[in-house]
Formats: sequence, structure tokens, C-alpha cells
Amino acid sequence: MRPMKNVLRRRLGAGVLVLAALVATGAGVGAAEAGTGPVAVVEYDLGDAAFTDPPDWDGVSEVRAVVHYPRHAAGKVPVVVLLHGQQVACHSADEDDRGSWPCPAGVTPYPSYRGYGYLANALARDGFAVVSISASGLNFHFGTAPERAHLINRHLELLQHHRELRNRLDFSRVGTMGHSVGGEGVMYQAADAHRGELPPGVRIRGVVALASPGPSTFFDVRVTTAPIAVVTAGCWAGAGEKYFQKDVHGFWIRVTKGNHNFYNTAWTTGPGPTDGDDTECPQTPGRPTAAQQQGLAVHYLLAFYRYTLKGDRTAVSTLTGPFAGVDTERVTV
Repeated sequence: MRPMKNVLRRRLGAGVLVLAALVATGAGVGAAEAGTGPVAVVEYDLGDAAFTDPPDWDGVSEVRAVVHYPRHAAGKVPVVVLLHGQQVACHSADEDDRGSWPCPAGVTPYPSYRGYGYLANALARDGFAVVSISASGLNFHFGTAPERAHLINRHLELLQHHRELRNRLDFSRVGTMGHSVGGEGVMYQAADAHRGELPPGVRIRGVVALASPGPSTFFDVRVTTAPIAVVTAGCWAGAGEKYFQKDVHGFWIRVTKGNHNFYNTAWTTGPGPTDGDDTECPQTPGRPTAAQQQGLAVHYLLAFYRYTLKGDRTAVSTLTGPFAGVDTERVTV
């Protein structure tokens, strides 16, 4: 398998050089958000067919992201990459508009990657650069964990050449978060078996699976070189705790009455066919609101990345303690 991986990396590398040149020259890159506030925002968009993953996957997907980062940080800051999960590719309530990728004329891609703005802003205020990447085309073509992992790697390689960001980001301190099936993607990317696929200079130091259905068992996703955190939603069928395999260590919190969708503000409001509240226990008393679940995500992930990317051991008490107003169960492994 190693020779094939090397071939794959060479093929991807050629594409990365082209895309990196575009990013380095500013093509497809928006200017940083004007202002004097603590958080700056920049976006880049290299198109709906900028990513593919030969020879195992012949679909195409976008290379698009929004980046929140501390405007006035001294020195390079740790990086957190956010990856959404499976959702319709095109932003329309009309099923006929969702039958192709790229989306039909006049129909925009589903903005799943924008659903974590609340989390990205909070992390950036605390000194992290946060990259939320779009994977709508990958969803349309039903990409699996390897493609999701390779898409993350593509973005990291591009950011290493990004003329505005490359001198702000510390790629030796990278954390990741995968929501829903994105959880398996980030676990695959950080897994011991796939460390050789990471871009040179990138070190993954903390991995979060958020409301993930758990490992599919098709891929090796065992991560022993960095702590992991698993956040499960009790009112949604999920088995994210199965990421804790032999020699894996980290933290697990179960939101006992939690909703899978509420961690993403776009999925909370629609118009996707599976948006809003889940259907497994909608009448259960005492369920947390979307705002409460998003507050928990900020509280918990901020502590996790402080611990794993900044070495702040005082954050462990947050990872193992109670969260006001939301029923949870916690485990340290």
C-alpha cells in the first residue's frame, strides 16, 4: 500500500502546487474583514471542482473556506480545522435543485461550513485561527473518510502558501473537529496509520468527533499520538465512543438529551430535508435548546483546544466537570 500512497501524494502534490499558486497570488481569496475588532475574517474560494482524489475517488468537490483569526496576535497561533458532515449539496427546498454538482444555475451550495461561525469566533477570540471548510460536492458524491481527510490536508497545504495567513499560523499545533460523519474524517486524518499522508510540517495535537455516528469499521481510525474528545448526542443514534480503541486517550461527554443538528446553525434552520430537530425523542422533557448546545460546544471545545494546543492543564477541570443547564455524562479515558 505504501507505493500507492506515494503515487497518490505525488498526484495530489501537483494539484496543490497549482492551487497554492492561486492562493499565493490572491486569486479566489477575499480580503480580510475590515475593522479593528479582535477577530478578523478572510475567505478563499477556488471553485466547485478544485478538489478530487485519484485514483480511488473520481468525484469533484469545492475548495472553499472561511477563516477566523485573532487580528492582533503576537506570533503564530495554533490552528483549528472544522469539517461538517453529510448534508444535501445545494441550498434549496426543491428536490429537483439538489440533483447535480455543481449546483444548477441560480442555486447556491449548501452553506454547511458557515454553521460553525459562533464557535470559530469564540475560538479566535481566545487566540486560535479557525478554518471551516466546505465539502458540499464531496457530500453529493458520497465521499468517505479518506476523501474527507485528504480534503483537510489539501486545505492545510494551501494555507501553508496563503500570502495573508501563512505567517500567522502554527502548523505544528493543529486541532481538528468533525461533525457527524465528518468525525470519521478527522479521525482518519489523524490516525496512526495515515500520519504519512499529512502535509510536511503539520502535526495534529487534538481531534474532536462531534455528534458522530462513530467509526464505520471500513477504515483504520485509531489515534494514539494525540488526545481525542468525543461529544455524543443522546437523542440521535450515534456510537462515537467507539473511537476509544486500544491505547487511545482523551475525553468523552454525552449530552444525554442532545440533538445532532443543533451544533450547526445552518442545519438548525434549513432548508435541508433533514434539518431542525431530530425525530428520535422530540417530546422528551428537558431537552437543550440549540443555543444551549452551541454554548456547550464553545465551552467544551475551547477547553479541549486550550489543553491540547496550548498546553493549559487547568482546562482539564472543564473537560471533566459539569455544564450548567444541560444534562451530561462525562468520561476521561
